Amino acid sequence: MVAHLVRLKLALLRNIFRRSRAQAIGAIVAIVYFSVLVAGLAVIVGSFRGSLDAARVVIPLAGAAAVVLWTVLPLFSFGADPTLDPARFSTFAVPHRDLAVGLILAALVSLPSVGSIVLATGVVFAWSHTLASTLVAVVSTAIGLLTAITTSRWVCAVLTEAISSRRGRDAVAVLGLVLLVLVGSAVSILANLGSGLREAARTAAAVVSWSPLGWAWAAPGDVAAGDPGTGALRLALAAGLLAVVAHRWSRVLRAQVENPRAVSRSDSGASLGDDLGLLMRLPGTPLGAVAGRVLTYWRRDPRYQTSMAMTPVLPFALLIPFFTADLVWAPLLMGPALAFLIGWSGHNAVAYDSDALWLHIVSGTAGVDDRRGRLVPELLLALVLVPAYVAVGVSVAGRWDLAPAALGLSGALLGAGLAVSSVMSVLLPYPVPASGESPFNAPPGAAGITVVAQSLASAGTLLLSSPILLLAWFAWGGSVWAAWCMAPGGIVIGTTTAVVGTRLGARLYDRRAAELLSALRRT
Repeated sequence: MVAHLVRLKLALLRNIFRRSRAQAIGAIVAIVYFSVLVAGLAVIVGSFRGSLDAARVVIPLAGAAAVVLWTVLPLFSFGADPTLDPARFSTFAVPHRDLAVGLILAALVSLPSVGSIVLATGVVFAWSHTLASTLVAVVSTAIGLLTAITTSRWVCAVLTEAISSRRGRDAVAVLGLVLLVLVGSAVSILANLGSGLREAARTAAAVVSWSPLGWAWAAPGDVAAGDPGTGALRLALAAGLLAVVAHRWSRVLRAQVENPRAVSRSDSGASLGDDLGLLMRLPGTPLGAVAGRVLTYWRRDPRYQTSMAMTPVLPFALLIPFFTADLVWAPLLMGPALAFLIGWSGHNAVAYDSDALWLHIVSGTAGVDDRRGRLVPELLLALVLVPAYVAVGVSVAGRWDLAPAALGLSGALLGAGLAVSSVMSVLLPYPVPASGESPFNAPPGAAGITVVAQSLASAGTLLLSSPILLLAWFAWGGSVWAAWCMAPGGIVIGTTTAVVGTRLGARLYDRRAAELLSALRRT
């Protein structure tokens, strides 16, 4: 059974290259980029073999960070692989112990796991000072990697059960935001340490090495430094930690297989009777119907709600470097950052419709109505929040003289984002969690095309608004004329790009609506 699960995962990975050409190209680009990045990091880690003292500081901290990443990334969908969902095996008479082992080994057959194994090779090389330290490094690194992956599977299983309710989804979203703020604060604080960074790193490494996060990664360093007793103790503690995590994972797996969860839809807020909700309160036109349906998604669909909850909060992270590193310009970007996120968020909007797009096609909805109707919720949100965020940013920074510049930059980024989204959602839709699934699920094989599409959307938005970005550079340097030109210039460029992009997206939609529906069914 274990071998069968691994073969199944390999078959799923091969299918990535048998889908659409865009997904295959995206996957290849992502794999090449990821391989170069991981190989470079592995060489850097291996270079610490020349300095044992530096290795005993860097490697335990890096290993602990890897364990944390494997644990928290399920909050942001990367760890929640639906092909490894234990509930999918509830109808098969598979012993839960075999299933637990098989799912862990299948989890090793993935791009993040292969990258971790390559980095672990660099760690082993860095500790290869003696035969004993090399052998301990091989064992302890394997234990550390298995602990990280098993913890990830355990967290995935627990979170999948937790977010089956609306309250659980909200709690996970809040926890993710807290982690984001903590990471931003930690980075800013470390950047301010300056000459004290080295001493702080040594202190942190000493603490982490005696914590569950660092036991496996610090043990070979003790052996290489001539302290085999301490190394053996840490290795034993790491092995015990792996046994505990594996036991917890096995218990959660058994519970999910024997009692598969049933997602309740009682809190979906569905309309009753003849009440059509927002569709009754908007104009009875094709544009109004599209806008009402998208607004209904925002109210009821957890996939939209997650994005809507995250978008207004993320710009507040810019206050962290202002208060910790005295970066005066950071709060000024709160409004522009929010405008960028709102405009950018619709670049894959059509993919969330999936087969429901056929309603637009069979009803003869014109492309211009489809494109404009989808922009209504984003424009409403931007008109309310962007000016408020601009006011907060310039108030915190004490630079009210740059308020027109911040408004102009926000308008340019918003219009450019809406233009790019109107075109990208037709040309390059990529897989998203299906309706009713957890918003944290990552469709298999979607990583490559997701990275490509999101990068193109970001680059296109910045490129279209580049004239205003250039003026912003001059305005920050003290140019009064640039600051005042940004307000009307940003509004003009934002409006123009939004109108042109919407019309172009409408033409593309009218021309390839059938192909778009076929592409959505493949994804």
